Amino acid sequence: MNILKFNTIGLMLAGALFFTACVQEPTFTIKGSIANGEGRTLYLSNVGTVGARYIDSVKLDKKGTFSFSKERPECYDFYRLQLDKKGRQITIAIDSTETVTVRSDARALIDSCRIEGSPQSVKIAELDALEVALDKQVNMLIEGSGPEIGQTRETIYTIINEFKQNICKEYIMPAPHAASAYYALFLSVNGSPLFDPLSNRFDSRCYSAVATGLNHHHPHATRAQHLSNLAIKGMRATQPARRDTIYIDTGDGSAKGLFDIKLPNIDGDTLSLTALKGKVVMLDFTLYSNAKISARNLELRDIYEKYKARGFEIYQISFDGNEHFWKTSAANLPWQCVYDGGGSSSYNLTLYQVSKIPTFFLINRANEIVLRDEQIEDLNKSIEALLREK
Repeated sequence: MNILKFNTIGLMLAGALFFTACVQEPTFTIKGSIANGEGRTLYLSNVGTVGARYIDSVKLDKKGTFSFSKERPECYDFYRLQLDKKGRQITIAIDSTETVTVRSDARALIDSCRIEGSPQSVKIAELDALEVALDKQVNMLIEGSGPEIGQTRETIYTIINEFKQNICKEYIMPAPHAASAYYALFLSVNGSPLFDPLSNRFDSRCYSAVATGLNHHHPHATRAQHLSNLAIKGMRATQPARRDTIYIDTGDGSAKGLFDIKLPNIDGDTLSLTALKGKVVMLDFTLYSNAKISARNLELRDIYEKYKARGFEIYQISFDGNEHFWKTSAANLPWQCVYDGGGSSSYNLTLYQVSKIPTFFLINRANEIVLRDEQIEDLNKSIEALLREK
């Protein structure tokens, strides 16, 4: 009887252990080969919000093959491959349970690197290359400056600003929720951070855009919470002292005082906000599916007809989920109607700190935002005042 009970318990334990072994956490894999790396050690490190730590390693054989499998992260995370803990590292972005293949040569680990299975890692490699090129350019200017160091500093400042604007335009704003956008925020030049959200308004807006995108996709992730805290501190630290004027930093250098917006109208033609320079513009964020918008647009029509001959224009952006519905609704409106298919996650909403719809801004003839809707007591008087300015 006791033997039977023991065997039964043994079978139950064996079954439990088998079940536990089968139910494993989902994993990702980074594999590949490093040519000419025989005998050298390849290290894998994880880059968290507080720094990097080595988590695995392998000694390369004649073929240089390697394979690392780890538990998938809670949201996208960053891992690095490095030979012998020396020199530059290959950065890999991991989002889920993907398999990323890396092929390179130990004699030129970065320059010969080829990555498959991770488009975000390819973008990160592009960012790394741009960072290296910027470092070289800045160092060449410093070394050749001689007594003209003051002028050189101005040149370097201009180069860095143009570089940041390009990074923002090409890598951050098109997909602020992506791993490469997050990675771009932490690029450096000569060891100093390129983006400083605590002292630069433009930089804090870039942080805010990525934080919004990350929170939308991974609201409970540690990385999302960490970035949100940095973004909030940055927005507070760089808040303009004057409360009667809204300042929006330029995104591409084409206009002072606001980010340009380029969106399609109902004919499919792209309309640029900054192309309206010389006019007084109402930048209007709207949602035609909102029951109150039809009545509001009737009021706007009266204002538009009253001032359009004097140089007044409305640039109205719809964030409706149904594009056909938007086209039908906008067809008979006399002002500039454009469509943002990004909906509630659009980075245009983040750039202009729009938390409710409708929201509008008034822009003067010089392409500078001067008033937000909540600051306006009498819309007609505000438009009149801006139209009288030369």
